[in-house]
Amino acid sequence: MASASLVPPETGRRSKDKPSSEGSSGAGGNGISVTTRSWPVALWAKLGLDMNKVSLMFKGACPPVIALALYQASPVAEIFSTLGYLVAIMSILSFAIMPRAKFFQTMTFNVLGVCIGAAVALLTIYCGVQARIHTTPVSTLSSGGPAPGAAVASYNSSASAVCAIWLFANICFANALRFSRPQLQFPVIIYSIFANVASTYAPQFATMAQGISFVKRLMEAFLAGFGIAAGVNLVVIPKSSRDVVFAEAKDYIKALQEVLKAQNIYLQTLEQKEMFLPSDQLDPKSESPEAVSAKGLKSAVAGLTALHGKLNADLVFAKREVAYSHLNQKDIDQLFQLFREILLPMIGMGSVVDIFNRIAEARGWRDADDAKQSDEATSKSADKERKEREKQEWNEVMKALHAPFESMSVAMNDGLQHVMYALKLARQPRPNQRESDGDVETGIKDTRPGDKHFGSTLSTKLKLFYEQREVTLKTWCDLRGINMDHIAETVSSSAVDKDRSARNDRQLYLILYMEFLLWSTGVAVLELVRFADAKVEAGVMIKRRLILPGKKRLHKWIMSSLNPQDGSSDLAPDHAEAGMSTVNLGDSYRQRKDPEHLPPTNAWQRFGNKVRAVSDVMSSAEMGFGFRVACGTMSIGIVAFLENTQTFFIEQRLVWAMIMVAIGMTMTAGSGTFGLLGRVFGTFLATCTSLIIWYIAGGRGVPGGVLPLLFVLLFLQIYFLLSYPRFTVVVMITMVTEVLILGYELEVNKVGVATATSNGQPYYEIYLLAPYRLVTVAGGCFVAFIWTFFPYPITARSTLRKQLGESLYLLANYYSCVHTTVGMRLRGDGGDIKDKTSPGRRLDKAREHILGIELSLFEQMRQHSASTAFEPTFGGKFPKERYDTIIDVVQNILNYMALVSYATRWYGKETATPAEGKWVRDLGQVIGSVHVTSQHITSLLTLLSASIIDGSSLPPYLQAPMSYQLSMRLKEIDSDILSVNHIAEPGYAAFAVTQVASSLINNDLEKLLSNVKALVGEVDFAFHIIRSEEPSNASLPLDQEKGKRD
Repeated sequence: MASASLVPPETGRRSKDKPSSEGSSGAGGNGISVTTRSWPVALWAKLGLDMNKVSLMFKGACPPVIALALYQASPVAEIFSTLGYLVAIMSILSFAIMPRAKFFQTMTFNVLGVCIGAAVALLTIYCGVQARIHTTPVSTLSSGGPAPGAAVASYNSSASAVCAIWLFANICFANALRFSRPQLQFPVIIYSIFANVASTYAPQFATMAQGISFVKRLMEAFLAGFGIAAGVNLVVIPKSSRDVVFAEAKDYIKALQEVLKAQNIYLQTLEQKEMFLPSDQLDPKSESPEAVSAKGLKSAVAGLTALHGKLNADLVFAKREVAYSHLNQKDIDQLFQLFREILLPMIGMGSVVDIFNRIAEARGWRDADDAKQSDEATSKSADKERKEREKQEWNEVMKALHAPFESMSVAMNDGLQHVMYALKLARQPRPNQRESDGDVETGIKDTRPGDKHFGSTLSTKLKLFYEQREVTLKTWCDLRGINMDHIAETVSSSAVDKDRSARNDRQLYLILYMEFLLWSTGVAVLELVRFADAKVEAGVMIKRRLILPGKKRLHKWIMSSLNPQDGSSDLAPDHAEAGMSTVNLGDSYRQRKDPEHLPPTNAWQRFGNKVRAVSDVMSSAEMGFGFRVACGTMSIGIVAFLENTQTFFIEQRLVWAMIMVAIGMTMTAGSGTFGLLGRVFGTFLATCTSLIIWYIAGGRGVPGGVLPLLFVLLFLQIYFLLSYPRFTVVVMITMVTEVLILGYELEVNKVGVATATSNGQPYYEIYLLAPYRLVTVAGGCFVAFIWTFFPYPITARSTLRKQLGESLYLLANYYSCVHTTVGMRLRGDGGDIKDKTSPGRRLDKAREHILGIELSLFEQMRQHSASTAFEPTFGGKFPKERYDTIIDVVQNILNYMALVSYATRWYGKETATPAEGKWVRDLGQVIGSVHVTSQHITSLLTLLSASIIDGSSLPPYLQAPMSYQLSMRLKEIDSDILSVNHIAEPGYAAFAVTQVASSLINNDLEKLLSNVKALVGEVDFAFHIIRSEEPSNASLPLDQEKGKRD
């Protein structure tokens, strides 16, 4: 059976063509030239640098240097006095490198937080002053104070106790809010800094005039830092959220091209005879070509999925922004929708790796052959011959698909390149730099990406692929002797014939699966090309115009700014350090029926529910985290409120140890351990670099020598913040410590030692100050680490277990949506999909929402799984491998469910001819008659979710749903419905995708159930009697033992 005869003659033409654009070489693996680069260029590429990242590094280093430089002006120094270093620190914590919309949302919360903090600080000072007045009639003022006009008085225990209580409550409630609203991470940290500084000085004020003067100076310093950061964000290389989204869109298209390239490479390895080498032929240190290409494809798909999630989060801010650009908010939203239409079939093609791995395992292609024993030599020889024959058949299939698949991949790659040119995401080459020849064999002039009529060319190639796949499939049927009037062979009693028939069905369905997904990807790319061309033809891309967000969008922004789902911040300390983002599961997960209370029926009962809601808040995980932070803060802050240690607290600047507790407290023990090591290392590094900069500049505190060196240092450190988001907190503490040390020394040189020590803090030379800062910050980080574990640890392991249960719950919700959607499409009562109120449109929105949450949750679970390595283990080993397996299985099931939903859309699509439409309707009626959909999977997933969350055993005899042989049932009902005459119709291929995906879902459900059983156990109600004459491990069920006695 020659493989060449399987390939239609016309499918081999395009594969000989030269790639049509600069981006096309990646798709087919051709046209790639290797050039020798100089070492600076190679280093630039290795570090992942580009002009965008370099500009952000420059921008991020500007605010603190500008703040310290401004302090060298005498009028500025007179205003801020000993609080000048806070201006530079606030300019760092404002993160001027954020895109404009996200920056100003965060800045709004920062300003509101400082204003609220000032009000609470004044209330705290007022209570302290009143406590002092009622316990100490006359207070003696000292000559110094934390700010001009804020002289301090002698110690008063009542004032200290009142201020300590206010500080504890302040930190507790603020950090509870920080836990529940991730977009308030930095505002709450800034608020905590304000509260710590104000509350530790509050007991020393004898009058409100002194307290007001201090709070005013403190507030001015904070707002000045915000102002400098805002000015840098707006003026120095301004970067809008739209710029970020368009840059990510460009990266997204490149990622799509990389997936196409990796996909082609993987499919080409399946053409080789040694595509799955047995284990005895593999070098233990090497991998088969199929394994290497499979890893490359999985990595490319994972990168695309991660970029899709990031683009989804940034899109929200881009649509809220005032801009002077080409595309408006609806255009950006439509662009993302088109990207999503490409993503789903791309993920489906990535699952081909999993499918072939299962085939290889089921057919024993990877098993080593051992024919040493003569008894089994014959059977092993026959088995080996069978394996080789099956692999040869697949080799022939993949060779037959090579030319059309490569041609289609090159066409899609060109289409994606055309989109970048049309939307001005990439610069289009000049006409004389591009080829303009066409297909020599057909004589048809071929357009290139960027040309006006490229969309028509892509549409023609897509139709050609559609026609070629019909020829390929029918040729495949002819070569296997399959009747052209029916997909199945004549039923035979021979087991060999039945096995061959089943193998042919699997091959055909998998061919249809791959061709349908590749064709669907091409259709989605064509829609993207048409969108880009429509914008060009409408003149949208010719000139920029002012784009304003509508009133409805602004109102929605304001109302949703404090919602949990709006809290996606790449630079949030706790989440960036753990490499994750907070996931809101929605009201359907949180609102559960109360088994102890019926719904309220009158006003008094409704009031009682509100009272109970207060206790629910106080017992929540958010309040528990706030209580931990407050306890950690007061573990150090108590020193400031005792008479014998208050002076020591002020002199040794222990307030920064309290601030490190606010910054350093994390939700889980794993990230706490990692954070402790990282923060101590960052502080040590800051101590060393500060000393190096100071003495390189001459050791005399010359601003002209210190500030340029500090700018260079900050410039380099921001590279790590941008390239490794997990080290955000480490980099931030390093930068803050450097500004603390160098800023204080520059401050002393400017205002003099007398003014610098007027706040009660003695002056230290830098070689003493730097180690003191190191000890202070390290001490604060250590206290935060202790309170992360005490009184009981919130481990990443328990968090991972709960999130895994939540993921299964969402998966059940998603399957329920898919189940309802499939049934609706089969009945044809989904309504107009363009109507926002139609059932079909509402189900689409629900599925998209759940899918986005699940993808974010997978990323978070994997980061928690990685964090478990940093947690100390007491007792048995944590089953990390099993958790990772369950996460992978759940993600596979989600992907296959998404494919089922995607494929069944073609059941309700408009068809080209009435005959095709009739066949699709008939198929829907036949499928509907066998009741293919079932909610058994929903029940199973919900049960597994509850079992994992509660840690309870599964009920006995629980089984996964049996695989439903839909094709066999359909043949029994209507023998003509699966005739080869319909093999080229989209509905037929969509049916094959549904069959393959459903089979994979059932297999993965069995794997999921077995792993969950191994994790939580299974209830066993069987009674066992241990017989004394038998070993202790021998037992018989009660009913069997009774039968023996009878």
